[in-house]
Amino acid sequence: MSHTLKLNIELGVVVLRAKQSMNFEEIRGVFAEMVRLPGFKEGLCLVADFRGSGTAPTGEDIRNLAVFAERTDPAWGDTKWCIVASSDTMYGLSRMFSSLTDRLQVDTQVFRDIEAANGWLGLAVDVEGILAQTPDEAPTIG
Repeated sequence: MSHTLKLNIELGVVVLRAKQSMNFEEIRGVFAEMVRLPGFKEGLCLVADFRGSGTAPTGEDIRNLAVFAERTDPAWGDTKWCIVASSDTMYGLSRMFSSLTDRLQVDTQVFRDIEAANGWLGLAVDVEGILAQTPDEAPTIG
């Protein structure tokens, strides 16, 4: 599997972990999958950890993802997405996504490492704690 997706209701966050390279179709599928998770509700945050992904999508893929994100934006409501990039290229493309979606309700910020992301979501637990409390092998928490 190219990714894992877990909803931690207790922390109010969805955790996406890329396990290998994900193409446009896979990432778009994840956007749709997230809002269908049992227990999903407006206002949940997202931690997207792409450190396990080897290659980045193309610029065209990012533009298409931004258009697709607009479709799921109402379901997320006013919240934050934290993207942890796997490389400088992924960081730049994720910043492009953030820029293309800046008019949406979801506020997206891209980080080069976990430590830099800590505190940005404004939750009681930092990103390192969120990842530790939402392991891949655990069932949906809540």
